[in-house]
Amino acid sequence: MSQKNEGQQKELTWEEAVTRYLEDNPDYFLRQGEVLANLKVPHPETGEAVSLIQRQVQVLREQNQRLQQQIRELVAIARENDVLGERLHHFGQTMVDAASLDDTLNSAQDLLRQEFNLDQIVIRLLGGDDSTAGRPEFTNADDRQLKRLLKQFVGGRPVCGGKYDDAMLEYLFGSNATDIKSTAMVALGGEIPRGVLCLGSRDPHRFHPNMGTLYLVRLGELLMRGVARYLK
Repeated sequence: MSQKNEGQQKELTWEEAVTRYLEDNPDYFLRQGEVLANLKVPHPETGEAVSLIQRQVQVLREQNQRLQQQIRELVAIARENDVLGERLHHFGQTMVDAASLDDTLNSAQDLLRQEFNLDQIVIRLLGGDDSTAGRPEFTNADDRQLKRLLKQFVGGRPVCGGKYDDAMLEYLFGSNATDIKSTAMVALGGEIPRGVLCLGSRDPHRFHPNMGTLYLVRLGELLMRGVARYLK
């Protein structure tokens, strides 16, 4: 072993011994106050030597600032959740009060656009009957694009920030396809979905794979319950 390595090993052993001694004698600096007052450590930003007490004050100040920031973030999240909860309740109540299939679908899209600040809302459902005639939300049972879209859902979980080819985006959003930069897709109809609620935004950061999806799931459930009442 080289002399350099031996010196490093001795230095580390000495540091460990000092650390262990201080851990075993937590009152050391109470008994040796002048040692604490004379200790110097480099400032993390300026590099200038400051007393250990000053450094401790700085560390506590930084920890306090981080804690305050975390508290502000938690409060903001709580307020946002309260707002979303109220909007979700309003949406559900509107679905209950809707007097017809047309009223259900029109009200759902209006509310989503206005209260959830969405640029595009598209509802697509496989099949239909006489009661759905004239509604663009219902497609024939052989709609290949919709069937391909439904295959992405695993356990009915929403898909946020997904990547789709131009043909799929045009199928969903028509002439507005080029304006849509992020999407959220919500399955409609349970574990074996029969349709999808597509939410589109011009903001590329609005929907992303790491976002929470609980409210999206609830939106899909409420919408489908409202629609199902009027299907034969």
